[in-house]
Order: sequence, then structure tokens, then C-alpha cells
Amino acid sequence: MFSGLEIRTASGAWEERRLTILTMGIGAAYLVLALRLFHLQIIQGADLFRLAEENRTQMVSLSAPRGRILDRRGDVILGNAPRFSLFYSNLSVSNPEAHRVEGELAALFPDKEPLLRKRLADARQSGKMTRLLAGLPREKALGLIERRLTLPGVQVVVEPQRWARFGSLASHVIGYVDEITPQDIKVLQDDRLKPGQFIGRMGIERMYDRMLRGVDGGLQFEMDAHGRHVQVLRRVPSTPGNDVVLTLDLALQAAAERGLDLTNTGRGAVVAVDPRTGAVLALVSHPAFDPSGDLSKFLADPQLPFFNRALQGTYPPGSVFKTVTAMAALRDGWDIHKKIFCSGVFRLGTKEFGCWKKHGLIDFMDAMTWSCDVYHYNMGLMAGVDAMEELGRALGLGEPTGIDLPSEASGNLPGRAWKKKALKQPWYDGDTVNMSIGQGYLTVTPLQAAMLMSAVANGGTLWRPQVVDRVLSPEGVELYHAVPRDRRRLELPAEVWDNVRTSLQEVVRRGTGGHASRPDVVIGGKTGTAQNPHGEDHAWFAAYAGKPGEPASLVVVGFVENGGHGSEVALPVVREVLNEAFPLQSRGPDTKPEARDSGLGARENPEVPELR
Repeated sequence: MFSGLEIRTASGAWEERRLTILTMGIGAAYLVLALRLFHLQIIQGADLFRLAEENRTQMVSLSAPRGRILDRRGDVILGNAPRFSLFYSNLSVSNPEAHRVEGELAALFPDKEPLLRKRLADARQSGKMTRLLAGLPREKALGLIERRLTLPGVQVVVEPQRWARFGSLASHVIGYVDEITPQDIKVLQDDRLKPGQFIGRMGIERMYDRMLRGVDGGLQFEMDAHGRHVQVLRRVPSTPGNDVVLTLDLALQAAAERGLDLTNTGRGAVVAVDPRTGAVLALVSHPAFDPSGDLSKFLADPQLPFFNRALQGTYPPGSVFKTVTAMAALRDGWDIHKKIFCSGVFRLGTKEFGCWKKHGLIDFMDAMTWSCDVYHYNMGLMAGVDAMEELGRALGLGEPTGIDLPSEASGNLPGRAWKKKALKQPWYDGDTVNMSIGQGYLTVTPLQAAMLMSAVANGGTLWRPQVVDRVLSPEGVELYHAVPRDRRRLELPAEVWDNVRTSLQEVVRRGTGGHASRPDVVIGGKTGTAQNPHGEDHAWFAAYAGKPGEPASLVVVGFVENGGHGSEVALPVVREVLNEAFPLQSRGPDTKPEARDSGLGARENPEVPELR
């Protein structure tokens, strides 16, 4: 038998062996950890430290495709196409390679050197991936991609850019985009805006910028210590912007631009509207620009291609205003059968006011038909300045039309109060005489003239012109649909409207507007030759048209800056649009503009693949 001492001795030995085994296991584990730490810290420590300190990621924001701009039939006017953009990741200023890269890029793009150096400095200061240039020529972009290992920090990325399908066609309507500035971000206070984005600067691009802009995506790059692209870690898809469908008719727009191209000065405007709704069917200003081209080359052009003459240019309307003079006089009792002798000169006190021709003894219809100044001098004096100012204002003169485009001018509708305030002078009868034929202090925009003629055509409704019909999501869901909105209505006796419209139709049937006459279309119009104290006379022709027995469906105003006589210069421009709208040979209503021989095909930009 074992004694109690022997039992305790055996148990203690077993416990000692267990402790020894446990100690050895723990020691082995610590040894493995120590070896792993030794491997990481001593053998790989330098490399891992460098990776931890020097490797970084950068997110390159990629612009979302902006929404497309389409005409009323759904044909694309402005879309998107791929472009090469040059980006630069931050490098330490002390890094000697930074200065080498900067010099090589400046030599590669000498015309952009000041901008490049500024943005390179901004990139180093901000520590962020920065877009240096957009729209690189293909050859230079591919060359930079091949040299990416020798140009640390430089990346070439494919982004969407604006692509105007027909070059400068409708450029003043669609506008253009430009890269945002820090001042823009501060002024606009839009939390969706950030450096590197593009925003609208003009036209629809500006007015509907938020709807067109979309949501940017991006690429997350892993970068090494030299700013070189190691790999793409993540792609963030972008969301395209919404599409904007215009009221414009591409065929009419092209016809109007074609007509202006053929004028003697090439400067002017054309506006076509539907007098039943106020929808703008064409809006042209020349000279124009290509929104997808190099805009910098247009900045110094003395012809001012960015100036929208259709709604920013203010000019004396000349004889187009005789329509208002006639309405004021007829409303106040002027007899259309009253005859006045025109000797070519009208005397008021000691002053003489001329007429462009000796018309002899004529009545109202002949006076409008042949645009007799002397007859309208008498009508204006009888009606008085207050009546002409009242009707002019009722027809939208002296104030913006409210079109959904930016920077519209008001023009000037003078009167007694205006002259006293602006010139500190009383109103004289001589001012009334000048105003009665659209001269003196009176100025209008071509768009205002179109809305005036539209109200005459429809019997007194002054519409708010609109150039956007609807907005569609990328999936085609309608987000907005415009409805016609009238600004006011001018109530006049029916016989006043009838006599005015009859006189305008006589202008086209047998008078100064005779070259616009069509046997199959009812056309009324008024030519105008406006004296210009700063140069050659301006040429006008304002007309409405419709099929026999139907309300007028089209108003067209043509204006040629310094063009001369309206009947000789502006009328052919309007005729071009009328012939497109009312073709001599029947064409299907759903025919595409190119198939309607609108001239669009010849104007179309070189083939560029659309992104959307």
C-alpha cells in the first residue's frame, strides 16, 4: 500500500509535467509571433513602411453626360461625345520630377502654358487629382498615355464632352458650357457643385443647367509615391442628366440660318413663332459659334458671335411700327378712306420730314401697302404719343417678353414721362412724327417685333414666348411639360383688326412685300428700313402666314443689321422660312428634316460617336 506521502508525490509530478508542457507551448507560440514580427519589421519593414507612407488613393471625378437637347420632333441638336482630358495628381513641390513634368507639358501645349502652370500649382497645393485640360487632340492624348510611366502624376481619362450635331446651328438657343470657377461655387451656393465640373454659361445650357447636369461618377486610383497610376480600385457610375426638348423646328431653323447666310452683311436675326401658342419655332442670331468647338477663337471676333441679336440687340423698328400707329389711329376714329397727298415731304413748323417716295394722293390701304411716311406722320399726330405708347406697351414693347432664355433686353418705348426723366426735356410734336414711323427714341428686339406681329395675327393675345417644350428623365419619363401662357390681351374693335390685317396682306399681295406673295398661302407683312445714326440702315420684314380659311400658324421676323432696304434684304430671309414651312410640293408631315432638303446634312458636324 502506498502511503499518503507517496500519493501526493506522484500527483505533484504530474502537475509539474503539465506546467512544463504548457510553458513550452506558450513559448513556441511566442517564438512564432516573434519570428513573424521579425519578418514583418526587419525583413519587410522598410517595404511595408514605404507602402504605408507613400501609397495612397485618389478619386478622379468624371463628369456625368449632360442631358441632350432635342428639337420638337426629337432630333438631337446637342449631345455628348467622348473626349480626352488631362489630369494631374499631387506631387511635392520639392520633388524634382514635378518641375520636369511641368516643363514637358508646357512645351507640349504652348498655347495653354499659363493655364497649365496655374492648375499644376493648384494641384500641388490642394493635394487632389486635378483636371488640367479638357478636349485634348487625339494624337497628343495617345502620346501621353504611352508615356505615362515617364510622366509621374499625369493621367489621361476619357470623359463626355458637348457635341453640337450641326455645328453653329441654334447656338444662341442652346448656349455652351465651361468649367466652373471658385467664384461660381461661391456665388451659386449649390452644394452639388465642385471644382472640375462644367456648368452652362448661355442659353438653355444656363437656364436649365441643374436639370441637364446629372450626377458625376468617378474612378478611385491607387497611386504610388511618384504619382503613378497603380490600379483602379473602384468605379463609381455617373447618372446622366435630363433631356430638354425644345419647341424649335430644325428645318425652319436651318432655313432661317441659310437665309441670313446669303445676306449682304451676314449679321442679323430671325425669329419664327406660332401665333396660336407663343412657341418659338426658330431663333437665329448671326454671326454664331460652334458650342462644341474652341470657344476662345470667338472671343476676340469683332462681329460679336456671342451676342444674341434676336433678344439682346435693340434697334429702331422703322416701318414695322407703322402697324402700331395705324392701330392707334383706327381705334380713335381715323377713316380708312381718308386721302392725303404725299409730295415726298412733310412740314411741321420750320422742320421737314421726308418720305422715301412721292406717293401722290393715297388712302390708308395704299399708305400701308407702299409704306408712305407722310400718311403715317398725319396718323401719328392725330392719335398722339400717348395712344401709340399705350398700344405699344399692350403689344409688349419696352419690356422683356419673358422668354425662357437669359439676358433678354427690354428695348425702349418712349413717351412724355420717359423723355422728361431720361433727357429732362418735354415731348415735342417732332418726336411724335418720328415715333409714328418707328424712328427716334424707339427701339425693339427682333423677338419683341415677332410677338407684336403674333398678337396682330391672332387678334390681340400677347403670348409669353417659350423655347422649351418638355423635360425628360434619362429613362424617358416626362418631368415637365410647358403650357402656353399669355401675358395680356389687347381688346380692339373687330373692324380695326380686320383693316390692319387686310392692309398687311395688301403689302404682300401688291406692295413693298410683293416678293413674298404666294397664291396658296395667306401672308400679311410689313417691310421696314430703319435709319441708323451709327451706320447703314437696318433691314426688317415681319410677316404672318397661314393656309386659306385657317388661322395664321406662323409669324416670321427677319432683321439684317446694316442691311439696307427691308424689301430687298430682309424679305428674302423670311421667304426662305415661309417656303420651308409651306412647301410648294407636298411633303409628309413626319418627314425628317434632312429628308426635307433643309440643308442640315451639309451643316452636320463630322461623325462623332455619341455617348448618349
